Amino acid sequence: MKSRDIAIVGILLAIGAILRYLSNIVPGAIVANPIIALYCLAIILIMPRLKDVISIGIVAGIISALISHSILPPANLISEPLGAVVCMAAYTILRNKIPLSAGVATFIATLVSGFTFLAICLVVILAGVIPEPMETFTIGAYVLLLSPIIILTAFANSIITQILFIPSSKILMRGSGKKSGAEQGEIEAEDTEDAVENADADADTATGAETAETREPADISADIRAVTVDAAAKDAAEDESDVSAIKFDNFSYTYPSGSHPALTGIDLDIKKGECILVNGTTGAGKTTFCLAAAGILTHEYEGSSEGTITIFGKDVRDYRNMGDIGKKIGVVFDDADAQLIFTTVEEEVLSGLENRGLSSADVKERLEKILKLTDIGKIRYRPPHTLSGGQKQRVALAATLASGTDCIILDEATAELDTHATGVIISILKELKAQKKTIIVVEQKPREMAEITDRVVMIEKGHISGVVSAEEFFDNYRDDEDIADLKGGDSDSSESDGDGKGSGTQEAEFDRRETAIKITDLVHKYGENRGIDGVSVEIKHGELVAVIGENGSGKTTLSKHLNGLLKPTSGDVIVAGMNTKEATVTELANHAGLVFQNPDTMLFEETVEKEILFGLKNIGKKEEECDGIIDGILAEVGLSDKRKVFPRSMSRGERQRLAIACVTAMRPEIIILDEPTTGLDPIEARRIMGILTKLSRQGHTVLMVSHDMKIVRNYAQRIIKMADGRIV
Repeated sequence: MKSRDIAIVGILLAIGAILRYLSNIVPGAIVANPIIALYCLAIILIMPRLKDVISIGIVAGIISALISHSILPPANLISEPLGAVVCMAAYTILRNKIPLSAGVATFIATLVSGFTFLAICLVVILAGVIPEPMETFTIGAYVLLLSPIIILTAFANSIITQILFIPSSKILMRGSGKKSGAEQGEIEAEDTEDAVENADADADTATGAETAETREPADISADIRAVTVDAAAKDAAEDESDVSAIKFDNFSYTYPSGSHPALTGIDLDIKKGECILVNGTTGAGKTTFCLAAAGILTHEYEGSSEGTITIFGKDVRDYRNMGDIGKKIGVVFDDADAQLIFTTVEEEVLSGLENRGLSSADVKERLEKILKLTDIGKIRYRPPHTLSGGQKQRVALAATLASGTDCIILDEATAELDTHATGVIISILKELKAQKKTIIVVEQKPREMAEITDRVVMIEKGHISGVVSAEEFFDNYRDDEDIADLKGGDSDSSESDGDGKGSGTQEAEFDRRETAIKITDLVHKYGENRGIDGVSVEIKHGELVAVIGENGSGKTTLSKHLNGLLKPTSGDVIVAGMNTKEATVTELANHAGLVFQNPDTMLFEETVEKEILFGLKNIGKKEEECDGIIDGILAEVGLSDKRKVFPRSMSRGERQRLAIACVTAMRPEIIILDEPTTGLDPIEARRIMGILTKLSRQGHTVLMVSHDMKIVRNYAQRIIKMADGRIV
């Protein structure tokens, strides 16, 4: 089941259990069981798979058995699962044929559950299992007494379920922007079960020899067309061909905690079928622009705005909710975690497909094609939170493709992808453009998008500083390194010379001859899969080492072993003389600081200065010392003017710099960084690398996971390449 569905079942069963428990205070041996009404409501609302229906019935049976005061509580373990299955079957048959089908299905389920319970009790009584067997007359009286109660309970349950069904289903629609399983006419339980079994059997086929890496562009294009085009969408596209996709008219926006507008006077008309590249430095307002274009600022944020935005000819404020807008616009955020909400990768993709009203056969076929296209078939059953940053971005893109929207917005969607995966994304975008889909792309490496870009929108300090053709922009565009050199590079260029390999004269804080990290035969398993498979490596103090490899190769898993967040399945990891198997995370944190791939997982305080102060206090720094340290580190990372700012209101790049500042302020012996330059423009990336180079020259060990090969070539003293959990 999906995460939302699990929550619905849990809440309804909990309410049923409470009501059932309270009913025990009613005098007499027999009372109604409200659990039946509420588990039937849950099943009707979410329409789960057959095995999930049985699971719901078993849980309901256990609850009933524990709190029942009937003569044979264990009988509920049979009667409730059977009642759940009957409810599902009855509703599936009746929902499109008669009114009040939810109530009727509950009535039938209650009768089946009740009389099954009664039959089990009679069998046990006649078998003499219960002491003091009843006489035949007494048994007959028992049956006559219980039968009308079961029927009356069935009527009561049907009324309860029918009354609760209508408002509950509407709440689900408003809350998620999607139809509930009951209303969208999903496939029947047996069909769903077959689809799951077939998907299991086909998993290897979807991810086997023919991956996105080896397939021809024509094959990729065919698959994209197969998963994004349907007749209804095609007709709709033709109807809107003369309408702007997204139009800004003097739009300005200020965040709730902001003292000045994040966007000012935005005027822009994005035509249907255009590909717009949004360019600007970190913190310029690119992400806010994307949130505005997608309608998210209007419907999900509480800030103030002026001007208007129209989406496919309709004012953004006239859409009921994000669910309505989501049928038109799909977004892939720079932070994929923000949009991955289901319990498995497959569920993320299925959600978009199921909301398009496709047949079960089409859903299954398109699911397999999307998994193959984005090369995520091997991780289809894994929870999204266990994936690497690059894998999460591919899953987010797959889910967006599954929705089949007319417009797609990608905010730094390739930031954490390796070269191959980035190439696949660009191939996908080319085909979407050929289908006349509207595309808005934010990208720090715009050269890669040159082939598909029509116009470039340049944003500076929250306003549009220019809109030019792609040809004009790229004719005058300088590569990353040229821009950084032209503008003076990092704030510490006198120390680093812009190159981590240069010679420094600073006195080292740690002995370069000593080993900082020693890894021997490290193995780490996720279930039966090996995330790390027999890695051995030794790193000295003062080294600046880059770990490279494709998404999912084991880089992030390796880095999390260095401060104890993950423990070895086998093998040893020695950090600053401590074996991570024995040392606590707190003990290791005093010697090894980790900057996560997603900075938001590290930021929880109200202001920037409090974020840094938190770490300094944990290592015993006095209040009077901290002020100067905070000033210095904020100056180093270019955040001096953000000291009192709420961290979550800053751009992704600024949050990344703050996360680095929080760790480097404590000056640990070892600094581990997972994609430290993600989301940063070339100048700021060089500033960060200047800081890391300086720390390396002071004897700190710096280990960074990176996909940016220019950064790796210019700054790394050693390179560790990983593939399939091994060093190659």
